[in-house]
Amino acid sequence: MRAPRIAFDIMLLAFYLVTANPATTGMPLHEYLGVGVFVLMVAHVVMSDEGLGGRGRWTQRVLNGVLLAALAFCVVSGIMVSGALLPSLGLYATGYYFWDPVHALSAKVLLAALLVHIVLRIPVVMSVFRRHSSNSFAR
Repeated sequence: MRAPRIAFDIMLLAFYLVTANPATTGMPLHEYLGVGVFVLMVAHVVMSDEGLGGRGRWTQRVLNGVLLAALAFCVVSGIMVSGALLPSLGLYATGYYFWDPVHALSAKVLLAALLVHIVLRIPVVMSVFRRHSSNSFAR
């Protein structure tokens, strides 16, 4: 893992945290930012060393699966309860009373799994920062 990748990941985390709190952005912006976060998270997975399955331990693969499932449910259910994004496309989805609880639950699972993912990646990030800082002193 390199420093530019870590910078991208930190930017993605900040973007996610803003998007995950619709009270700060308002619902329409929350919906549009959610699509952006989804695209960036797909880019994050594609750029990652492990990908979805990867070379990691089985626990890492399970966590990646939970993250992927939670993200998929969150995006699909978010689109289904959309009050701004879907109508702007001239579409309307029924089943709000089904999709709204699915969206709330999947968003909570996504946040919990993301926190575990971040905690597990801290040692890797710290090693890159240590290596980067020691290389800057060696010059």
